[in-house]
Amino acid sequence: MNWLLRLPKQYKSFLLSLVIMLFIVSALVCVYQLRHIIRLLESPKSTTSWSVVQLQSEHRRFISALRLYRLGGIEKDELMLRYDILWSRIPVLLEGEETAGFQSDKNATQLVRELFKEIQRIEPLLQAFTPDNTKLGRLVERLKSYSTPLNSLVNKEFQRNSEFDYKTDIRLLQLQLILSFSIGALLICGSILIIWIVRENHLNRYLANHDILTGLPNRAGLREFITSLENNRRDYAIMVMDLNGFKGINDSYGHQYGDQILNLVGQRLQGQMRQCDFAVRLGGDEFAIVQTRVRLQEDSAGFAQRLIEVIEKPMSLKGRECFVGTSIGISLALENDYDWLTILGQADTAMYLAKQQSRGSSWQFFAGEMQLAQEREQLLLSQLREALEQHQLCLFYQAIVDLSKLQVVGAEVQVRWQHPVYGMVKQTELLELAQACGCVVALESWVLREATQQLKLWQHEYSANLQLAVSISSSTLHNDFLVLVNKVLVESRILPHRLIINIIDSNQHMLLDSVEAIRELRRIGVSLSLDNFGSAECPLELLNHLPVQYLRGAESLMSELLSAVDEQPLLTATVLFANRLGVKLIVSAVDNEQHLAHLKAITKDVFVLGAAFADWAPAERFQANLGDDFRADR
Repeated sequence: MNWLLRLPKQYKSFLLSLVIMLFIVSALVCVYQLRHIIRLLESPKSTTSWSVVQLQSEHRRFISALRLYRLGGIEKDELMLRYDILWSRIPVLLEGEETAGFQSDKNATQLVRELFKEIQRIEPLLQAFTPDNTKLGRLVERLKSYSTPLNSLVNKEFQRNSEFDYKTDIRLLQLQLILSFSIGALLICGSILIIWIVRENHLNRYLANHDILTGLPNRAGLREFITSLENNRRDYAIMVMDLNGFKGINDSYGHQYGDQILNLVGQRLQGQMRQCDFAVRLGGDEFAIVQTRVRLQEDSAGFAQRLIEVIEKPMSLKGRECFVGTSIGISLALENDYDWLTILGQADTAMYLAKQQSRGSSWQFFAGEMQLAQEREQLLLSQLREALEQHQLCLFYQAIVDLSKLQVVGAEVQVRWQHPVYGMVKQTELLELAQACGCVVALESWVLREATQQLKLWQHEYSANLQLAVSISSSTLHNDFLVLVNKVLVESRILPHRLIINIIDSNQHMLLDSVEAIRELRRIGVSLSLDNFGSAECPLELLNHLPVQYLRGAESLMSELLSAVDEQPLLTATVLFANRLGVKLIVSAVDNEQHLAHLKAITKDVFVLGAAFADWAPAERFQANLGDDFRADR
């Protein structure tokens, strides 16, 4: 392959581009074929015939359990367990997306619905009857009358499945042949790419420690410098800089112009560095400077002020003149014994405080109050797992109101923590803490289990039509979570569409990675809601991939739109957009009568959350809202 490396640059670039393109195409074809092969191999596991056979088997087992119960062979608890299992088989046939072919057969679905009604009707009888009750025999006979129709239904589904298996085998052979050719092309292209990667390895070593745009060292280079520095002394300070006004310039003139500004800022920083100082680009418009030989705070304060003056000088690029400022956070290593990463984090904290306290350029030292905030965060992080394990967390609920009927249709749940020192810690901060300590899955799973049990009680006491909205991060959506959802649905006997999973992540890449899990939730009948709709972090492209039934308006945006009369056209457009998509818009932050009046003037075909109807409250206080009729007041 040496001839490849000796080719002229233009030919090598063209050939390399062609090889990469062939490699990507081959990889995509392989992935595409593998996914289809896997689907074909797994499809028999989720066919309608399997579900029908399971229903028939559980029907027989339940009849046998009834007979054994009459003879005293089993206890009532075991009988009710068989009842629950039989009950859980039917919604899979009637509501699951994988049984769409079965649902199109009116005779079959009518038979299953009749059996479902019969099963639901006998539940209170089973609770009341004793083994010697003569009516148990009649129950057995009524259930046995479904045995013959179910046998016919099983035979019909197996015949249809055998025809499907024949077509699947033919399709599987075609996919395997295409996959073989794709793998061969993939291996050839991969070999060529490996040679090129080895050739470019020396360049990559340099790029690993440097920023390509500015030529400054990056975070890895910063680590190497401070590691060598701390072996000798700790008389240094770390400054973190963030450019003020850069985003507006970047958005207005484009990224190419923004890159030139970053490059010029890097040059200006290098011009201010002594030989013993070190400047790096952390990423985006953030830079860091390590100032050595620092004796007093005044040394760093004067240096920071000089940097501000240099950065604020006008920049003239391609006939345009612009100005950027900077916010600087400073942390001194000689004032504490922390490692450099902690000092860097302290400087970053001070930089954000400087940005918040001043609209212009400014600098700020890391102070004691910031340390208290960090200590609070660390204490909460260290205690969160124990609080979760010992059930010290609590759930709060807020009513979901159908504005067209002015009736409560369900509840949204939030988790909170009544901390003995810091008071109430709300859900937003709890989720951030849980993400940081790696227990967000355990936290959200606990919320789901507890809240569905509460909904079960409310459905029995108030209305079987009540819904429950539970907020879940996309990082929680995986196979174990799907198993948990199925389990809680069976345990609570909640129909799947009564459970609304509100997906709260705004990170597009994380959501797209969870598409399969989200679609699987929809296939089992669970309702889905996409949070933060209308914000810049929730692009419309997501709606092409996520099969949602509800859209949650971004709370900050909804609050702003509802408060300002001149913003009503934007709110109207948001409502019309949701309606055209065929989904229900959930409007949060409806906190007063003014918000409610503005919303009613636009539409009533929305679900509403907010203090205008009910505040967040624990379950025992919230349930008073379930009997309210807001039409009497409005």
